[in-house]
Amino acid sequence: MLVCPQCHAENPNNSQVCQRCQTSLIHHSCRKCGHNVLFSETHCPKCGTFSGRLWQVIIAKPNKSDRTNKSLTFDQKYLDLGQRYQILTSQKKATFQPISTTATHTLYQGRVVDCQPLEQSTLPALVNQVSDALQESQQDDPTLFWQQMGIPSAAFPYIMLQDLKPIVPQVYDAWTDQDTEYILLPDRNHWQSIPDLLMNHSLLTIQIVYWLNQIVTLWKSLLSVNCCQSLLMVNNLRLDEDQSFGLLKLYGDSPNNPPSLKKLGQLWQTLLNKAGYPTSNKLSDLIQEVAQGNIKQVGEFRLQLLDLAAEQEINDDQENSHNTEDSSPSLDSIAEELPEFQPDLLSGELEDNPTTTEVSSDSTAVLPMELVSLTALGCTDRGQQRDHNEDYFSLNTQIATQQNNQSLGVNGRGIYIVCDGMGGHAAGEVASKMATETLEEFFVKHWQGDFPDQETILQGILLANKNLYEVNQNNASSGSGRMGTTLVLLLVSQTKVAVAHVGDSRVYSMNRKQGLQQLTIDHEVGQRAIQNGINPQLAYSRPDAYQLTQALGPHENKYVQPDIQFLDLVEDTLFLLCSDGLCDNDLVEEHWETYLLPLIKSGQSLERGMNQLIDFTNSYNGHDNITAVLVRMKIRPKVNPQDW
Repeated sequence: MLVCPQCHAENPNNSQVCQRCQTSLIHHSCRKCGHNVLFSETHCPKCGTFSGRLWQVIIAKPNKSDRTNKSLTFDQKYLDLGQRYQILTSQKKATFQPISTTATHTLYQGRVVDCQPLEQSTLPALVNQVSDALQESQQDDPTLFWQQMGIPSAAFPYIMLQDLKPIVPQVYDAWTDQDTEYILLPDRNHWQSIPDLLMNHSLLTIQIVYWLNQIVTLWKSLLSVNCCQSLLMVNNLRLDEDQSFGLLKLYGDSPNNPPSLKKLGQLWQTLLNKAGYPTSNKLSDLIQEVAQGNIKQVGEFRLQLLDLAAEQEINDDQENSHNTEDSSPSLDSIAEELPEFQPDLLSGELEDNPTTTEVSSDSTAVLPMELVSLTALGCTDRGQQRDHNEDYFSLNTQIATQQNNQSLGVNGRGIYIVCDGMGGHAAGEVASKMATETLEEFFVKHWQGDFPDQETILQGILLANKNLYEVNQNNASSGSGRMGTTLVLLLVSQTKVAVAHVGDSRVYSMNRKQGLQQLTIDHEVGQRAIQNGINPQLAYSRPDAYQLTQALGPHENKYVQPDIQFLDLVEDTLFLLCSDGLCDNDLVEEHWETYLLPLIKSGQSLERGMNQLIDFTNSYNGHDNITAVLVRMKIRPKVNPQDW
């Protein structure tokens, strides 16, 4: 089966386009030049940009006296007989370096390019078959079944810990060829290592405590598969672009000398000392206790970390009393990332209940946040049925970078507007453009310093309405012929956001923690009835349900009451401003995970995502003009050397 890269639907192997969303299953667009590249090609034929899917490969070969600690050389171009996985090398012969040795095998690592990236691996199906067989046989140990299915033993720890993904990488494919085992893992070599981050950036103590608590929580799970060494390999501790913790791979423990918590403490003591962190604070004292062997139980270490986090929270509250939002990351969010971490009380001996710890509902760390990047893109389309476009959008992003020998910061602000004009003939086009330009000019004059408050934003919107209303009056327009426009407005300054709207154009926000949120409520008869207590189905059964109750232009200022709200962002967020031609028929609610959620990641092209969204909207709706503005904001905890 071929898995669609857009909607993830399964398609027969001979399909050229996805049967669900019509996305091509033959080629994709080069992320640099936009040229069509076959999925089987590793590089764009036009600009040469690498466009393949990389996998990290782990090769386990039985130990032989003449091979131990020597590299492994391949003469062939492909790793497998089916010629799906092409070995990534610039030499005639590919060399795989040894990474660890067990009692029976030496493990080597390398990278391969998937020449059939849409073809589904058979491994998940095999694992599911084993799960079904276990339920029927009422057995607990799956390893015998895995062996019978031909799954290599090197993959067993990953499969046993698959509920801990993405912290523990998930095996994509695995097979055995004669006496050699092969497993494919996600390639995370581009992820930033925690030691590098410690060395090159000043970090808040609470951030380090957060990572440590994740690592200690993970220790117990890794102990169950004899892979605690994975947390002691410095280069194995990584962070993705969203600062989420993950491992490159698993390292097996020595059966004769399994690692102890003491070694974990010694590792972190070394890391913090090399990075120049203070040796006289409570975090350093706690790590020293672990490194000296005075704290031997995982549960005790975790409770000490929670106490330290709670104390740090109090200090942050005192220093940042203006910040009342719950900021991420916090220790209680680990429960979402590590299923074994639960906010239950410990009872009895700490080591007797290793997978639970105490989390107070009040112990949520408050971190000041800062902007890492601000990117935006707008697009408008006439649609399939309209002969002209009455929508209008505008975006203005200003970015300034600040860098010193300790950190790199970004100062970003932006004004983003979408208007959907109405009035017939050219009137709608005039109204939407005029309202947009009025607001642009207003904020140039009235946003010189501090972030605009509610009164300032209201004045700008009322000015736009006043200008349109006066044109209507001067033209002696009346009734339905009076031109007007809806409005959605997004103002951004660092992590502060203001949202304002009039009419039925909408603003949505998307992030990983809260998912999709519609930030605006349509100003129309049906919604007003619902707010007055009418059943939604009854409210929208009336013939005038979709008639606007507010718009800019038709009436004087006393009849215009825009909704204005303010947000303080605490995690990466994508905003969508759109006219109703896009969001009609629940398009956003039904398809946001496919077309919008992936765009939160920095590596995803907003331009390509926007084109796909507009194309899909034309096929899904297409009855009206379509306009969208996407605003992507990347956020991280603010660093301050004084908080070390």
